[in-house]
This record gives sequence, C-alpha cells and structure tokens, in this order.
Amino acid sequence: MASTLNRNLLSHIQKRLLQSFYSTSSLPTTTSPSFTVQNLVNSSRNPLESILSDSKHGKNYLKRTQSILKVLKAYNFSDTHVARLIVKWPKLLNCEVSSNLQPKLEYLMKHGFVGELLPELIVSNPTILKRALDTHIKPSLEYLRSYLCSNDNIVASVKRCSWLLTSDLKGAMQPNAEFLIKEGVSLHRLQKIIMLQPRAIMQKHQNMVYAVNAVKNLGLKPTSPMFIHAVRVMISMSESTWKKKIELMKSFEWSEEEILSAFVRDPLCLACSEKKIKNVMDFYMNTVKLEPRNIISYPKFLMYAVEKRLRPRYDVLKVLESKKLIQGNRKIEWLFTINEKNFMKNYVFRYADEVPGLLEMYVGAKEVKETVIS
Repeated sequence: MASTLNRNLLSHIQKRLLQSFYSTSSLPTTTSPSFTVQNLVNSSRNPLESILSDSKHGKNYLKRTQSILKVLKAYNFSDTHVARLIVKWPKLLNCEVSSNLQPKLEYLMKHGFVGELLPELIVSNPTILKRALDTHIKPSLEYLRSYLCSNDNIVASVKRCSWLLTSDLKGAMQPNAEFLIKEGVSLHRLQKIIMLQPRAIMQKHQNMVYAVNAVKNLGLKPTSPMFIHAVRVMISMSESTWKKKIELMKSFEWSEEEILSAFVRDPLCLACSEKKIKNVMDFYMNTVKLEPRNIISYPKFLMYAVEKRLRPRYDVLKVLESKKLIQGNRKIEWLFTINEKNFMKNYVFRYADEVPGLLEMYVGAKEVKETVIS
C-alpha cells in the first residue's frame, strides 16, 4: 500500500505541482493559488496533506513553493528528483530559500557535487538539508578534507555513504583515525578505509582497539597492505561470530593455523557469511570434488559466487570435456580464478563454433541465476 501511495504521489506532484507551479502563467486566470493548493490536498491522501493544509495564505505559500522549485531546478533537480524529494521530506516546501536551502546547495556544489551528483545526493539523504550549514555541513566536509585531501575523494566517499554529512564525524571518527595513524597505518591506507568502508572507522573506539590488537597478534603489521582489510573484517563482527566462523571452517578439515593463515593472506575470505561459506564449500567438495587443502591454499575461492561464476564455468568445462575438446585432467582451480574476459575468450568463444549453443548456455545460465538471486 505504501509503495502504491508513493507512486501515486510522485505522479500527482509531477503533474499538478511541478508543471503548474513553475510559472504562474500556467494557472488558469480564474483559479486562485489557494484553490490550486487545496485542490492538491483534496485530490491526494498523501504525506503532503498536513503541510499543505496548514497553509492559510495561499498566495504566500504558492510564492514560496515557486521559489523552492526554481532554486532546485537551477541546481539540476529534475521533476522526478523534486517529486522523490518531497515524498521523502514533505517539509521541504516550508524551507526558507535564501537563508537556508540555497546556501547549502551552493556550498555543496562549490565543493564538488556538480551536475547530477547534487540532486542524487540530496534525494538519497534529505537529512543533509536539515543540518545547519555553518555548524554541521561545513565542519563535516572540512574534517573529511583533513584526511581525504581533495574534493574528488570527498565526493567519492559521500556518494558511497551520504550519512558522512549527517553524522558526528569528529566525535566518532577522530579517535579511531588518530589511533590507526599512531599504530603506523599510512595516510594513504587510512584514506582507503574512509572511502571504502567508513562504517568500520566509525565504530566504538574500544572495538577498534580490540580489532587492531587482534590483527597484530595474528602477525600482520600496520604497514602491511592487508592490515586495514583485516581490521575492517575483524571489527565488522562480534567475537562470538568470529568464533563460529572459525569452528565452521574447522568442520571442513582445516586446522585453526591454516584458517588464520588464509585470513592473513586474504582477510575478506572471512567476511563471507556462514551461509555463503557452506554453499561454496558444498559445491567445491560435492560437485567439483576438490580437496579441502586445495581450497584453503587459495582463500579467494571462498568469495566466488556459486551461481554467477562457479557453476556456469563448471558446466562449460563438463561440456568441453564430453566433446573431448579439452583434457579432463586440466586443473579446474585455474578456470575458476581467471578473469571473465579470458574465460570467455579461451573457453567459450574459442569453442562456440564446434559446440553450438555453448555461448547461449553460458550467458543464459548466468542471467537466469542473477534473476533468481535478485
């Protein structure tokens, strides 16, 4: 019901509010502004009803609404952007333009959010417009600049995680950032964690200290390229979850030493959920018949998607083997690890003429699986 309401509201706003309010000349001469506002209220039961019905002075309300829409249009907001924004935050229509809305949009634009970036950012997180420019937005951007150094890096980070402009960065991020630098993490690697996994550096400081010490105890040094990745993974889960994953992996006949060695070489292997680990191990051991020691020697094996990567490639291999186009003793681990371009070139396109339907089978399997998963 909520989705239908929002779709109706989007359509209604675009047809009745945006198209009618961009210029007063579009309004019939016999129609008063208050009638237009009231008409909007009466014809839609939506989140705008309360804010619009509170407007006792139609002319003043219409004038402010026109100003808001004009400013948004000037900063590259399309009709769809505006409609989506009003759905998320109806009180936008009560904003003061010159002292509130426009200065925030102008500041963000001057600091790299140009073109479509600005409306997409605001629509994704309207709370940004609720924050004070001088006491929150500016300090947040300047704090990010102290580590990220450039507008491009800031925009990339905020685009990925818009809440960076609405959170208490200095209170949450600063203790962790200073601690990591003190431990020997370079500014370059600190930038990476802020840009790629900001939630990790926004964790409680005691959790960060625990994760750093735990990773150091495994033998990883803060100067290692893998250190930050290991900290990211360690801090993302509770101690009990960590222990459960270790026990799960032990059930596949791996020793704790082998598991921790794999983690040190490629920490993201333990970022996988228990369900994914079970699924991929079932495929390797029961379908492909790989030995556990061959899997643990290449931790990235645990991160591959069964339905989108492994099974389609395995099916191609079986077809080529049945046609005696490749030898059955070919090392299958290699076929799983090569990139998609090389796999397509060497094992699909190469034999497409000799095996009619091979390309369609491979591409179709991937597409079907992606549709099912989504």
